Amino acid sequence: PENKDKNRFSNVLACEENVPGGLTFVYCLCAYQGYANASRQYIAAQGPLPSTVNDFWRMVWEKRSQVIVMVTNCTESGRVKCEQYWPLDYTPCLYGHLLVSVKSEDKFPSWTLREFNVKNTRTVRHFHFTAWPDHGVPTGTEELIQFRGRIRQHVESSFSAGPTIVHCSAGVGRTGTLIALDVLLQQLDKEKAVGISAFVQQMRLSRPLMVQTESQYVFLHQCIMDTLQPKVVPKSEPLYENSDMIYVNAIALREYEK
Repeated sequence: PENKDKNRFSNVLACEENVPGGLTFVYCLCAYQGYANASRQYIAAQGPLPSTVNDFWRMVWEKRSQVIVMVTNCTESGRVKCEQYWPLDYTPCLYGHLLVSVKSEDKFPSWTLREFNVKNTRTVRHFHFTAWPDHGVPTGTEELIQFRGRIRQHVESSFSAGPTIVHCSAGVGRTGTLIALDVLLQQLDKEKAVGISAFVQQMRLSRPLMVQTESQYVFLHQCIMDTLQPKVVPKSEPLYENSDMIYVNAIALREYEK
């Protein structure tokens, strides 16, 4: 109850035992996500509110995280979806007891890559995907698959880093879809097979609503399919103009899983 004002949505809550450090230690509505086929753990978090920005950075520091993945824009369709929790320019800002500065910023068509200095002693890489609408999916799979590849490459090179922090607005739909994609592609690489439905159910045990919508669930299947069979959908063809094809692909993949 004392942390009620720190919840972005009243219907999206993390199980207390899965909140890093406990609710009395740090509160940013998040949950550990650790999986057998993943080389590193994840923390799935809501987009920080003005009242949780300091908590967010404290978590980054305490958990020794060197990668933050953001899959929402701060404002979407005129609504604030996430507080901007990093400096507006290259002027350092103090968040609680942590001094954060922007070291670099590189913009691409569908994402932005930033590097932050935290307390002048630690570098945190910020992967920000900017082409994913709330409750929806990107227009195609290729850029998200490439984005995930950039994240995975960096995570694998950070041997002493803590868990990867992933957040959108609520911290379940887009966040869950990206975590699922990363883990399942690792599983596919190691075992040459994936169990999408079982994995989504496993995620929801520690954080309900992960992969929140049907379109996100179908899109997850499509990403796996396009990884297995690249260039099945022409780049010029919008992914969801032919939804029947996607559902057929999803059904085919479920049959393959059996």
